[in-house]
Amino acid sequence: MYSSGNPTNIANLIKDASVQLDIKTAGGRLTLFQTTLCETIPWDKLSRVVNIDPKGYLDIYDQNDIQLICCQPDASTLWLVPDVVLNRFIQSINQSMDIIFTWVLTRDRPKGKELVKYENTIEHSYLPDASKVEEVLNGSTDGFRINNTHSRYFRVTGSGDVRPFEIIIRHKFEILYYFWKEKVCADLVIHRGIHEWWSFHDINSLDINGCEGLTGPMAIVVSEETPQGLIGETLSKFSIWGLYITFVFAVGRFIRLQCSDLRMRIPYENLPSCDRLIAICEDIYAARAEGELGVEEVLYWTLIKIYRSPHMLLEYTKLD
Repeated sequence: MYSSGNPTNIANLIKDASVQLDIKTAGGRLTLFQTTLCETIPWDKLSRVVNIDPKGYLDIYDQNDIQLICCQPDASTLWLVPDVVLNRFIQSINQSMDIIFTWVLTRDRPKGKELVKYENTIEHSYLPDASKVEEVLNGSTDGFRINNTHSRYFRVTGSGDVRPFEIIIRHKFEILYYFWKEKVCADLVIHRGIHEWWSFHDINSLDINGCEGLTGPMAIVVSEETPQGLIGETLSKFSIWGLYITFVFAVGRFIRLQCSDLRMRIPYENLPSCDRLIAICEDIYAARAEGELGVEEVLYWTLIKIYRSPHMLLEYTKLD
């Protein structure tokens, strides 16, 4: 029982990853680029080939929790939007336009939160001109550039939240913390022909050799360990506050139910001897069985008067 409840931390690596880039306007939301062809490479295997962390920012993390995610630059789905729908969508770009980049990651734990979504809405100052996007969608050009699509480095907490990297710098007698938010810039290109599809090309990748030459979406992720066992799964699913509140309310309610109205239970549970009261109850039952309803009523009201008077109740329950 102890081993099943002991919350020992174990590795909780990314099992599957996918990427999606959407453009959202007043006319709706269209998915331009989407791929599920992503490879997760453990850090220990990667460090033998290339050095993506020359400054040692990742040294504070456990190498067993670090992974490099490399995705194909070409979308795994075709661009199949009808012309009538696309033309109506192009007209709404001038009104408002947002571009949303999304990582979808899958882990084994915690139960109920295996799927982690990291969605980043690109700031308007980094968006391409609406006219350039229109030119690509109507077929005049083949691509446009997007700046600061997403953070290249991020970590996934045990509870399934996404956080930026925390970098520790030791300066004399001080330890400084700050968040490392290196953003990715990319070219989004559409390939035209019999079949049409989009491509995502990272223009400032750290080392494409680490991804074996792939220039698609790339990220370095730290997936934090999660507790195992019954208590561990509860902690990772509801967090320590959820577990605390649940147990406090549950245990508190149980104790309150057990201790409430104790004084009302004294006449039934803490009398010295209830033989006479039991005898009256048996006589009531016997009178009813014999049809002596008058005798039954007299005995009934006698019992009621006894319970209404603490003095009489004490006299009737004295030990012989």
